[in-house]
Amino acid sequence: MLDLGRTILRLEKARRELVAVDPGDKEKLLAASQKVDKLILEYYQAKARLKGI
Repeated sequence: MLDLGRTILRLEKARRELVAVDPGDKEKLLAASQKVDKLILEYYQAKARLKGI
């Protein structure tokens, strides 16, 4: 449960960073987007572990 909570907090922080990136800066936008993608995967993995799947 703690892993899931931490992942949610990290995901929300990364999402805020993504929203704050200048749309014209493609490199920063890509890096922030990839970070969010990675954390989404971590979230689903933590959720699956919690359910015992």
